Amino acid sequence: MRSAGRIFQDFKARCQRAIEREGHVSLLGENTIMMQKQNDHFSRLSKRYVSDIEFNLLLGGLANTRAMIFVNAVASIGMALYLYPQNPLFAIGWLGCVLVFSIIRRANWQQCFQVISEEVESETGGLLQGKAAREEFIRKWRWMYLFGLVVAGSFWPLILERSIAAGSSAKYFACIVIAAMAGGATGLCAPMKNEGRIYITTLLIPSALVLAFAHNSDLILGGLAILCWSTLRFGLLTNYRAHRQALELQATNNGLVNDLRDLNHSLEKKVEKRTRDLEYVAMRDPLTDLPNRRSFRDVMDRLVRKSSPFTVGVVDLDGFKAVNDAFGHAVGDELLKAVGVRLKERVGSAFQVARLGGDEFGFIFKSVTEKSEVEAFGNALVEHLSVPYRLTGVVAEVGASVGLCRFPVDGETPELLCQRADYALYFAKQFQKGKAILFESEHEAEICQLARIEQFLRQADLDTELAVHFQPINDIRAGRTHTFESLARWNSPELGNVPPDLFIKAAERSGFIVELTPRLVRHTLRHAASWPKHMRVSINLSARDIAAMDTVDALIDIVRQSMVDPRRIDFEITETALVCDFDQARTALTKLAELGARISLDDFGTGHSSLSHLQHLPLDKLKIDSSFIQSMETDPTSRDIVRALLLLCRSMKLDCIVEGVETESQLKLVQDMGGRLVQGYHIARPMSAEQTTEYIRTEQQKASQSSLPEPEETRPGWRRRA
Repeated sequence: MRSAGRIFQDFKARCQRAIEREGHVSLLGENTIMMQKQNDHFSRLSKRYVSDIEFNLLLGGLANTRAMIFVNAVASIGMALYLYPQNPLFAIGWLGCVLVFSIIRRANWQQCFQVISEEVESETGGLLQGKAAREEFIRKWRWMYLFGLVVAGSFWPLILERSIAAGSSAKYFACIVIAAMAGGATGLCAPMKNEGRIYITTLLIPSALVLAFAHNSDLILGGLAILCWSTLRFGLLTNYRAHRQALELQATNNGLVNDLRDLNHSLEKKVEKRTRDLEYVAMRDPLTDLPNRRSFRDVMDRLVRKSSPFTVGVVDLDGFKAVNDAFGHAVGDELLKAVGVRLKERVGSAFQVARLGGDEFGFIFKSVTEKSEVEAFGNALVEHLSVPYRLTGVVAEVGASVGLCRFPVDGETPELLCQRADYALYFAKQFQKGKAILFESEHEAEICQLARIEQFLRQADLDTELAVHFQPINDIRAGRTHTFESLARWNSPELGNVPPDLFIKAAERSGFIVELTPRLVRHTLRHAASWPKHMRVSINLSARDIAAMDTVDALIDIVRQSMVDPRRIDFEITETALVCDFDQARTALTKLAELGARISLDDFGTGHSSLSHLQHLPLDKLKIDSSFIQSMETDPTSRDIVRALLLLCRSMKLDCIVEGVETESQLKLVQDMGGRLVQGYHIARPMSAEQTTEYIRTEQQKASQSSLPEPEETRPGWRRRA
């Protein structure tokens, strides 16, 4: 007894040292306990086929087969040592049978583990990928497992009978305990519902019969065997149920996780697609489906970062508003689409075309960077865009002006390139409409000059620095002044006398003109209040002054607060004011006319005005542009135009002012054509308020000598024409 105990203790100590040294115990060749590789393989395979419950139950049994072999072997060796003193031959035979059986089971286990290892290591698919293959695998190893359990269990009654024959109740009670331990360890890892119970039944029921009815029987020990059987059977059933429920819950959770993963993946794809769609929409113009201003700037940013030369072009359509107003917005939209198509035909293959807003387009191309080539390309593009457009039910004709700027010659940042291309476009529309203008260094100087003037203008004390001069408009039939045109003058302490065309242009570009005009109107009316009642005053308004009714209402309030009869006031507008927003311009001018003021259209014949404007606007006067007068002496066509405009005004009962008369011969031609109201340096140059007062005094002295009649506009009962 002590010898067997010492052997067992020595074996236990050796196992402990082996575990501390190598992490496992080698027994019967290469058998190992709790090897990490085995655990990893079974764990990975279980996760791979988590939804296959029966397969995972089998994996659970196979994963513990080595431990089961070890437990059975230890129990058998202990039993052999225990029986050896009473029956050495039986103990040796028993131990030999156990060793043979363990080796067979180890070989079977190794074969099974080889299949499992190949399945785990094969990422693309192994032998167990198909469900039918796994079912065949389950059937095979289930029967092998069950056969091994039954064979092992059948040996225990024989062992028990031999121990009883030894005559010691303590000995065979120890056999029951050892058998229960071995059976419990085996049954706990049984993969199928009935396998553990079959093994326990074949182990303990015959043992109970032997204990109860064999020689030296003991009914109490037989009852204990039955009790042990019942307890183990209940434990195995409970263990099986818990294990299966855990696997089912794991499979359910895994299914939910997979569903959530699929849902998340689907949502990610939808969000990604939606993000791409939103980015596309954010970077495209919805009407023409061209890139918009934001996309245009992004492309410029990328090209600037790459430092690769390119040319930026900005296109503005000439006459688009007239087409849009005449034929409607549907035709206008169709025209914009057609323009986009033509731009893509001409430029798109080179790089990119974009719609920047309204009737303004932009393009970037890399294939042309030399000055002459850029200008030639721009002018060819203008010609291509100016070909008539055949739209739905109408043929539309528009022109185009183009501003061009090169990187890095004309600018090194996207902001600077856009600014200079815009200014080149502005220069083209102002001076060379229908042409392509490449930005020049002179333009830079003018940009800086206008920006500098704007800054000083905003900082100026306008009440003291701003003044008005007046230029007479004479009635050459009556031989006296009919109207004084008010002209703005600015004397800056820093800049000196700034030319009106510069600071007015700077004010219009920046929008500061809406603050400048009310001051000029107040100055003008304050001086005009002291003039004779028959003398009129003409005040210039810009497009921005009539672009909003709030500004118009402010001007009306200034007139009402002044001491000047509104019937003595003429408001002059340019043709550009009508082009910007015709409907708003008509509303604003109508309100000024209702006040009693008269409306004059300046620079008639050189811009976008048409006869329809004369019909739909409350106009009282036209001013023939000075360019016709300057060439009238040498150009018969100019004379014919002036004559035709004078006849037009006479037939429409409009006053006609001929401006720009600088020589006596020009004045004589105007008189011969029937002109009455004349303005120009030949009549008088602009004068300060004090000089104007003196001019009026001199004229009054002459008038008193000739007793000229009062003009009809100031006679009682006079009414403006309908």
